[in-house]
Amino acid sequence: MQQLLLRLQGRDHTKVFRTRKLEVDPDRPVYQFMTQQELLEAQQEVEEKMTKKLQMPPVMEERDAASKVLESDIMLQGYDTCKYVFTDITFGVPDRERLVSVREQEGALRSATWEERDRVLHTYFPKPGRRHYDPAMFEPENLSRILGPEKYEYVLDRNCLQYEPDHPIYLRTLSLVHSHVSESGNFDTLLATRHYGPMVFNLCWNKQQDELLVHLVMNDRVEEAVDVVAVYLQLHPQCALAASSGLKMLSGENLLRRFCELEALKTGKISMAVAKIVEERAQKQRLKQSHGAK
Repeated sequence: MQQLLLRLQGRDHTKVFRTRKLEVDPDRPVYQFMTQQELLEAQQEVEEKMTKKLQMPPVMEERDAASKVLESDIMLQGYDTCKYVFTDITFGVPDRERLVSVREQEGALRSATWEERDRVLHTYFPKPGRRHYDPAMFEPENLSRILGPEKYEYVLDRNCLQYEPDHPIYLRTLSLVHSHVSESGNFDTLLATRHYGPMVFNLCWNKQQDELLVHLVMNDRVEEAVDVVAVYLQLHPQCALAASSGLKMLSGENLLRRFCELEALKTGKISMAVAKIVEERAQKQRLKQSHGAK
């Protein structure tokens, strides 16, 4: 799955290392003469930096908000009028593994809810750029007004910064953005960014990948469309297409046709796109042959 998503994501140096407004002073460019070996090492370093920048956010299920009662001591009932919060602030422990517990006024000691954990951990270990409140931009009515091709990456970056991957608002924002991208057809806006793979995963998981397949086929990227179908099959191993035989022997166009027959919700659009690209390839081949090219 990871390899499929990384292959679909693409790598574009110009896009990954483009100039951005980050409200910090940019580093001054450095020019130097290099030997061939030094050039290869510098290029390898750039590739490693790009791989780090393109690391995809994890895809997780929504968190369970319930807390667990650890013990109850009636001797502490009425001891104070406020709750006590106990937090592990040991250096180097991942935030998701820190122990946070709450002593209630009636004496019950319980694990903290996720909302309490987020608030307490932000107090002890604040992350630059993360607010202690829910920004208004993530409200669905506000988000619908600002969403557009030029804002997709910005909104998703802010979403990753503000919330954890299993936070309900994070997942809601992710779904709204992916749906908007699918409706507008501006899939390539997220190409060569860390958000393209999760978008493909989410669309396939919710069986909303048809518009993406049409987009890829119409742009003569049949191999990528085949990879999207492969992601779909891994997410839905019990589907009719996965149960059919001889899939590995099919060409890309025939696999897409089979997908249209068994799984697609917009069969006509995908079939027409496949037929169009096949005809265009055939015309190009006939044109080359008429000029004596192979």
